[in-house]
Amino acid sequence: MTEMYSFMMISGQEEKLFMGVITAIGYASGGNKVYMFFTMDALRALTAESEKISLNGTKNLKYYLDNLMDLAGDDLEITACEFGMRVKNFKEEDFVYKVKVGGVSEFALKSSQSKETLVF
Repeated sequence: MTEMYSFMMISGQEEKLFMGVITAIGYASGGNKVYMFFTMDALRALTAESEKISLNGTKNLKYYLDNLMDLAGDDLEITACEFGMRVKNFKEEDFVYKVKVGGVSEFALKSSQSKETLVF
């Protein structure tokens, strides 16, 4: 049985962005559905800046996000928080990935349907 796991990506810290994406890859590789909700400073991961975000000894964040998208396919849903976009001054055209813009109520619904919710 395929389970869904929700990820709330809040932090823009490189370590947390990487751990959220790497953990999502792990869940997707196990055949699970992944729902990721990016808000506040984490929204930068969905922009061209993802090519500049890296940790010592790793490829850039975009590489791992691309791998997640390829691996999960239709079992991955990414939502950009509309409120976080307004607060942090992001526009839909800033995103280099196909993302849905939604609100916290959507995250509340998706997380209530998930086996688990992880926060990064």
